[in-house]
Parts: sequence; C-alpha cells; structure tokens
Amino acid sequence: MFSTIIVNYFAIVLLIVHEMDCLEQFPCKFDSRCVCVYTKKTSLSVDCAGKNITVIPLFPGNVKNVSLANNRIQCVENGVFKYNSHLLYLDLSNNKIYKLALESFQGLFNLQTLIINSNNITSTVSPLHVVLEPLIALRYLDMKNNSHTGFAFNVSSLWNLETLKIDFVDGNTHFGTEYKLLRNLTNLDLSGYSGRCLMKKLTPGTFQYLSNIQHLDLSKCRINFISSGAFKNLRYLEFLDLSDNRCLKFTGIVNVTNDLPSTSIKILRINKIHQTFALNTELLKCHIKNLFNTNIVEIHLDGNRLQKSEPGVLNLLPKTLKKVSIADNQFTFGEYLLDMFSVSVNEVNISYMGMSHYLQDKDEECDAIHSDTSFCDREPHIYRPILNEINKTDFLKTNVDDQFIPIFIPHQLKRFHFRQCKLRYYFPKIFLSNNLLEYIDASFNTFYDWRGPILSLKHLKFLDLSNNFCSNVSKLFFIGAPNLTTLLVQNNLLGFVLPDDHAGETFAALTILETLNLADNRIPSLPVTIFKSQTNLRTLNLSGNMLENVNFEIKHMTKLSYIDISNNRLSIVEDSFTEQLDDLTKHVRHLTLIMSGNPIKCTCDSIDFIKWLTTTKVVLLNMFQQECRSMKVHLNDSLTIYNQLKKKCSSYTTTIVAVASWVVIFALAIVGGLLYRYRWKIRYLYYMVKSKHQGYIKPMQDDNDYLYHAFISYADDDGTFVHSKFLKHVEEEGQIICCVHKRDFTPGKEIATNITSAIHNSRKTVVIMSRNFLASNWCLFEFNMAKMESIYSRSNENIILLVFIEQLSSKDLPLNVLELVQSKSYIEYPNDEYGDVVFWEKVKETLSM
Repeated sequence: MFSTIIVNYFAIVLLIVHEMDCLEQFPCKFDSRCVCVYTKKTSLSVDCAGKNITVIPLFPGNVKNVSLANNRIQCVENGVFKYNSHLLYLDLSNNKIYKLALESFQGLFNLQTLIINSNNITSTVSPLHVVLEPLIALRYLDMKNNSHTGFAFNVSSLWNLETLKIDFVDGNTHFGTEYKLLRNLTNLDLSGYSGRCLMKKLTPGTFQYLSNIQHLDLSKCRINFISSGAFKNLRYLEFLDLSDNRCLKFTGIVNVTNDLPSTSIKILRINKIHQTFALNTELLKCHIKNLFNTNIVEIHLDGNRLQKSEPGVLNLLPKTLKKVSIADNQFTFGEYLLDMFSVSVNEVNISYMGMSHYLQDKDEECDAIHSDTSFCDREPHIYRPILNEINKTDFLKTNVDDQFIPIFIPHQLKRFHFRQCKLRYYFPKIFLSNNLLEYIDASFNTFYDWRGPILSLKHLKFLDLSNNFCSNVSKLFFIGAPNLTTLLVQNNLLGFVLPDDHAGETFAALTILETLNLADNRIPSLPVTIFKSQTNLRTLNLSGNMLENVNFEIKHMTKLSYIDISNNRLSIVEDSFTEQLDDLTKHVRHLTLIMSGNPIKCTCDSIDFIKWLTTTKVVLLNMFQQECRSMKVHLNDSLTIYNQLKKKCSSYTTTIVAVASWVVIFALAIVGGLLYRYRWKIRYLYYMVKSKHQGYIKPMQDDNDYLYHAFISYADDDGTFVHSKFLKHVEEEGQIICCVHKRDFTPGKEIATNITSAIHNSRKTVVIMSRNFLASNWCLFEFNMAKMESIYSRSNENIILLVFIEQLSSKDLPLNVLELVQSKSYIEYPNDEYGDVVFWEKVKETLSM
C-alpha cells in the first residue's frame, strides 16, 4: 500500500538523521570531509553531503548508510562499492553523473534504497537492467531528473522493487513487457513536479504490464487524452493523481471515472485539469456518475475554475467518501448547494476561493481533441424542498430567537477549511444545524467584526480566525463553543477591545481551552482577570503586541507550560508576574517563557528582575537573542549582569542614603530651629484655635465685651499676697473684676486651655513678679501667652502689667521680661503705709482704664 511505502521510506531517512544526531560524530578516516557515526554496535553511517567531493571514496565494509548528495561526482566507477555488501541506503542525488559503468553497483546486493535523481545520466555502458543487476534487494529507486530525451529506463532486473520514480519523456512509449517481471512494484511516480514527464496520450496498453500498481502519480505529464480502458486493468490501484494536466478538462476524465469502478481506488486527485485562466466551469453528473460504484475516500478537485455543479452531482458521490477538497475555485451561490446536505463527508476544503494567479502562468499547449473523446450533456433534475433534505428537528424544534440566521451543513462534517477566501463580512447571530464539527479554519479572510454568538458548536475543538483584521469581538461570541481547546486569533486588531474586558467575559465560556494565540493584535494592556476562566490553558502566545507590563493573573493555570511574550514593549517583568511564574513551576515541570525582542533595561531599578533570571526554575528560551539596552549585553549571561549591577547599585545606594540622611538632618535642624523660635506663637495659636473650636472664647466687639478686667498671673507661693491684699484692694475697693486660677478656672479643662481663655477674655494681665514666679513653668507659660495675645490679638497693645513684690536685679530677669521693664510697664510694691496707698491707687487706675 502506498502509505506504507512512504512511511517506510521516511522512516529510513529519519533513522539516519536521528542516529547521526544522537550518537557521537567524528571525521571519517577515509575522507576527513565526511562525518561518520557508529550505529547499532559496529554499523557505520556516513554523511558526505555537500562536501564538494568529485570522486567517490572507498568506504569501509561495515558502512550501512551513505549520503553523497549535492557534490560534483561525475562517474560511478567500476567496483567502487564492491566491499560494501552491508550498505542499505545510498544517496547520489544532485551530482553531475552522466554515465553509469557496467560494475558501478557491484557488491551492493543488500542495498534497499538508491537515490540517484537530479544528475545527467542519458546512457549507460551496458543496458540499464544489466547495470542494475547486482541490486537484487533494491526496494526503492529514484532516478528522476536525468534524461531530456527518450532514454529507456529498463529496470526489469530489480525483481524486489516496490517504489520507482523515473522520468517519462517519450510521448508514444508505454511500459513494455519487461515490467511484467516487477511483480512487487506498487508505487510508480512519473510526476512532472519532481522530474520530467511527457505523456500525451494514455491507452489501454500504457500500463497493461503494471497490474499490481497501487499508487500512480501522473501529475503534470501534459496528458491530452485518456482512452477508455487505460486504468481498467489496474485492479489494485488505490491512489491516482492526474493533477495539472490542463488539457484534459472535465470532459477528459469521463473515461477515467468509467474505468475506476474496476479498481480499488481510494484517493483521486484531479486538481487543475483546466487552464489557469480558462472560462468558469461546471461539474456535470456524467463527469463523475460512475464514481458512485467505487470506494473512494478522498477526492481532490482544486483549481478547476469551478463555479457550480449540476444539481444532483453531489448525490452521485460514493457513500464511502470522507474528504472533499474543492479549493481554489470560483463558486457562486446556487441551488446546487442544497445537495450538500446529503453528503456524508467528514472533511471539506473550500479555501482560496477567487485566488489570484500568476499572470505569466501560460496555458498548456493542447493537441486537437481525439475523435473518441467522450462528451456528455446536462440531465434534467427536479429539486425537492430543502427541508426534506435535512432533519427538521435539528433546527425547527430548537427555541432560537428570530434574529438568528440558520445555516445548514452536512451532519457528519467534522473538519471545515475556509481559508483565504477574500470574504469581507461580520459574524451576525448564527445558529448551525445539528453537526459534529470539530475543526474550523477560517483564517486569512476579512471577518472584521465577531458579534455572534454562533450557536450549536458543542463539538468544536479547533478554531482558527487568525489574520481577519477583526477589531471587535463581543463578549458572547464564544458561548456556542464550550468545548474549544485550541483558539488561534493572531494577527487581528483585538487590542481595541480586550483591554476593556475587566470582568474577563470574552473568554469566560472557554473553560477547557488549552491553546490560545493572541499574537500580533496590537494589545497595549490586558486586565488582571482577562483569563480568569482558563484553568486548563497550556499554551499562551502574546508575542508581537504592545504590552508595556504583564500583570494579568496566571496563578490559577496549573497546567500552563508555554508562555510567549516576545516582541512587546516590556522594559521589566514585574514581581507580581514573576512570583506567579515561580509558583507555577511547583505544578508544571518545564514551564517555558519566551521574552526575546523586548527593550529590557538593566538598571538599578530592574536589579530584582535580573536576579530572578539567575535563580528561577522557569525555562527561558532565546535569551541569547535578548539584549539589555543599557549594557549591550545579552541576557543569557544574566548572572554576570546581576553581579555588575549589584556592585554598581550598592555604591550608588550608599551615596543616595548618605545624601538623603544629611538632607533630612539639615531639614530637621531648620524645622527644629523654626519651631523653637516660634514655639510660643505656635502654642498660642494652637490653644486659641482649640478654645474657639470648643466655645471657650467668643469674638470681642469692644472693650465692654471682656469678662474680666484683669487676669492675675502669680505663683502659688505668692498666693497669700494675691488673695489677702491684691484682690481685697482691687476687687473690693476698686470694683475691678479679676480672674485668678484657683477661683475662676473651669474644672475639667486643660490648664493651658484655661490660661489661654482667661488671658483672651481679660482686658489686662497682671503679673505678680517674684522669684517664685520666675521658677514656675506655668507662670512663664502665662506670661508668654499674654505676650502673644498682645502681639497677635490686640495689635501690639500693651496689656501686661508687671507688679514686682520683690527686689530683683536685671541679671535675674529673662530677656522678654527685661524688655517690658525697660518700657516702664511695671510697678513695685513699696511695702510701707504711705507707699501702699499710692501703689493701690495706681494699680486700680491702671486696671480701670
């Protein structure tokens, strides 16, 4: 079977590559330009590809695999491989070999794969089958791109050959009786894509001796005509490719489809069998009606200028059909679309509708149409109403708002490709008929507004809406696809809408999402809870955006293993995000972060982030591509960067701390000096405001508004003089109301508040000056408050009267008291009978003014 052959071939190639990658490589002793590696004990694999070799070296006897591709070898000399009986794989492709000698392959009786394509072989010393006789075990032979002429590739000596890839450049030649000996040949590749092919006409005799062929590739062979019966003998044929034979047209495949029921056909490729710029075409029933009797699984009709099909054509497709590819066509709306509900396919590809083609892709030159070419006409067809073609209960019994647009699709459809169709629409509210859709690719269109929702996508797992220029997605758009695991929406304009989704509603329905690609969406920021519902997310791609910080929550994504924030505008990754990453490493074994292409700064401000790079368990990819702008050093050496920053920033920090300390000390000194200088003013203002706020002081309108004529400030030790003499003469005799603290202060109030209120509510303040007064802090407080009252409330009015009851020298007095003494604002108590009379009269006179 073709698939088995291909798998086996690639398995051999991958095995060679894998072994050479995994085991130790060393220069070969026989030619130091080649690379040798031992595989499986003593078996040797040799890679001499692209080493400018002109002569094939002599390989040791234990060599197993040899690649001599892409050199300048001109000749395969006699006996050059005679000691290499263990060789299984030999690649001589892309050299300049022009002739094969009689014993070129002597000794290679175990060789299984020979690749000798893309050389200049046009002849051999002996017939080709004689030259190839030693290759009795050969299963895979590729001799394409060698002959520009009708060089006969007689490989009849290769009895075990399974896969043959050769050129076919003689339009009248068929595969002769010698191919009858190749009973194991199942894969024949004549494609003009990978070689040279010219087969103008296929007849029943072309492949009559290749009855065991399972895989036949005749693409780009310039076939003009295919006779009836050309494939009828190929009963084991499973794969047939007739693509890019642009002279065939649909009429030219009628004979093919008539033959295919006699084969085992599974895959049919008839892509581009019309000219590139031909008129639009229509697929008729007669073109494919015989396919109904086949077991075809895949059919490809890409690039055929198809505009529509005859009604009823899709009903003729075999029930075994699972995949249909009709990409790169020109479909228009029509009644033929009603047929698709009867198709049981699992996968449909209608991508590249209206695709532009290269103008210099010239039309293929076609011969005159052969006389027995089959033509067919349109058959009459009557449609039944559309609702008879579908299960009515899929939609009609569903309670859906009338604003939803119903769309009916094949019930069995699982994969739908709608890529690059140049459609410009918005997604309205859509309700799909009952379906099994799992995969949708609608990328590279212009679906600019995803309003939706699109309901009934409960089986959908993969959705690709990338490259659609979308700038708006509604918060309900994805609610119809709750089982989505992969969402690709890169290269849109979702940066206009996602930053405003602070509640995380856009992706809220996608609770089992595993892969989310939001790259290249011009996103400037993302809300913290934008991904709050994505607890199963494994891959998150935010590359190529405009993010300046990443502070969204990922700590709940305990399965997250890959984050790409490369090529944004990040100068630093904040601690809140790196802490989440470190927490996730406890749940995820190899959490990978890509952050290359950001303007990362290596400064003292980012030293904590640089330190994180040196200690984190997160796998940081492509750090050798990430440069610190300020230091011109790549972040793959983050430890060195951190050590340099630590040294630089520590001295810098010391300087800052020292300067800041001196500035603080200087500021405190200035503030302290100012507070000391204006300490009494500040205290006065504080108590005045407090007293006014508490209602202890009322605004004064004139002199009659004072509660007291005088506030008497004295020390407790001088209380006898105040109460027995002063108050007696002043209050009783002079009718002067005085305020003294022991009698008139309000109980329960602060002393300072009582003092301030008493001074402010008294027209004068009498200071009984003595040594006891000067020794009392409260007395000095009363004196300074009275002084502040005179300055700030009485417009510098002298309201203080000093009464000296003791003899005090100037040196005993504080400066502020001495200042009042010098201004004559004082009186001395005489302590004699005559003087007492004058003293009390003077006091009463002063206080009554």
